[in-house]
Amino acid sequence: MSVDRSTKVHFDCLNESRVKGDLYSVYFGLGHCIELIDDPAVFKVSLAGEAFGSLIARYVTEECKGFRFLDLGTGSGVHSLLLKSMGAISVTGSDISREAVAAAKKNEFHNFGVNTIEFACGDLFQGLPEVPEKYDLILFNPPGWRTPSDSFLEVLDRSNGEGLAIDSMFYGDRTLERFFESLPKHLIDGGKVLLGLNSLVGIRQVMRRLRDLHEERYVINCRLLERHDLPLLLYSEKWARIQDHLIEEILSWTREGDAYCSRQENGQIIWCYEIVELTLWKR
Repeated sequence: MSVDRSTKVHFDCLNESRVKGDLYSVYFGLGHCIELIDDPAVFKVSLAGEAFGSLIARYVTEECKGFRFLDLGTGSGVHSLLLKSMGAISVTGSDISREAVAAAKKNEFHNFGVNTIEFACGDLFQGLPEVPEKYDLILFNPPGWRTPSDSFLEVLDRSNGEGLAIDSMFYGDRTLERFFESLPKHLIDGGKVLLGLNSLVGIRQVMRRLRDLHEERYVINCRLLERHDLPLLLYSEKWARIQDHLIEEILSWTREGDAYCSRQENGQIIWCYEIVELTLWKR
């Protein structure tokens, strides 16, 4: 059997991954298990990502499989792959990171042996294929923390060492505002959004902004589907070194009413992960 060059590249990447032993599995229920390459350039599936996927496994019914799905901020592509494993026909995944898009394509080939998901690179809705112009269901897990204070940014600047880009975790409120601004252009009338929200982003404020932007032209229905209490995790050594400053920043948001978290007796910060369904209808 002959193997074309693109297929050989996929096999070479996969074989290299197996040699290194850097594969991990995520199980979402109903027999849907996705195996992923543990790429250091891409976030591993978090507890919130697992909860989001498990909700998808229950939410997407047989009648939904003909929908046009858009998975924004696809990362490793795990939720796009889950949709495909459930029989979804039209799935598009997009991420601002070229490394993430490349990893998502490898993960799809590893799980299914073919590449049929339309993966694109761009900021939010930028870079998407022109057809389809609108989607039936959009999935989005934005950065979880709100805009940091100037004093915290100074602490971060003084901290030495490599770490995650600050906009990979912070500025979630600004990202959501840009998402809401463009959303009606990409969602069918009566279409739905599954939105994963971190209570540290300032949920009340961002939802108010959605209504300020579109309530005159659209009937907006917002429904809380699930809520999970999760521990605050630090994703790099640099974040860990400034842990005290980070926790004080987060607690200050809560004291000012801009976010929500609780602090246990052992000092552990607990935040809420909320999965929200949005539906927009033209008036």
